Amino acid sequence: MTEVRVENIRVPRPAERAPRTSELVADSIRAQVARGELVPGDRFPSEDQLMEVFGVARTTLREALRILESEGLVEVLRGRRGGPRVTRPSVEHLAKGFALTLQLDGVSMSDVYEARMLIEPQLAGMLAKERSRETLRDLQAAIDRAAAAADTSDGVAFGEAAAGVHIAIAERSGNASLGIFAKLLHELVGQFYRRAGARADPAERKRAVRSYRKLYDLIEAGDAEGAEAHWRRQMAYTARGAADDAPIDLFS
Repeated sequence: MTEVRVENIRVPRPAERAPRTSELVADSIRAQVARGELVPGDRFPSEDQLMEVFGVARTTLREALRILESEGLVEVLRGRRGGPRVTRPSVEHLAKGFALTLQLDGVSMSDVYEARMLIEPQLAGMLAKERSRETLRDLQAAIDRAAAAADTSDGVAFGEAAAGVHIAIAERSGNASLGIFAKLLHELVGQFYRRAGARADPAERKRAVRSYRKLYDLIEAGDAEGAEAHWRRQMAYTARGAADDAPIDLFS
């Protein structure tokens, strides 16, 4: 008979915690939203009807709805004609949790900006390959807003308008996954653009607008390589001396 060696004996993994009933209800509703069976704007039946459908108590149902509300999937309207309805998580909603995670991990703004520089110039190059009429129209409108703001004394307004150029690039890139990720990163640096815009003198603002115009011309010409290289240089110039190695602090 072979003796079993002690080091070969494995300790069984502890059983995973059984999900609460409210989590199971939330999982069911979340899955229906993901499959498109429930769409933003749909109103839920009354609490009594939902309790009967899921076979749960009122407190359990309300806890499930609170879970979904915290995820941005459900909005609970107050008042006589209120009640829960399906919503869609916004990028701003998702960015809050994302930003909190980065801040808890001590991530610096330089780290975040470096990630943006890996993604956004590629998106600019993709715009040049696609260069649809809608893309050019939206980018031109964003650049025109930045140009108008550059002619005022409101640096914060210019910073916000400049941020709008970056948003236009993310939204029109043609790659949904990269576009959403770029917008998530952008939400984290909104304060950065407002501060940078407030510090920039009129000459710097006009230089930025000229750079935006050049990007537009490269995209309109279909020069993907040129657009990518130009936007990488522009972002590097903007980050110089502005994005530091201190941990981000967005919740103080």
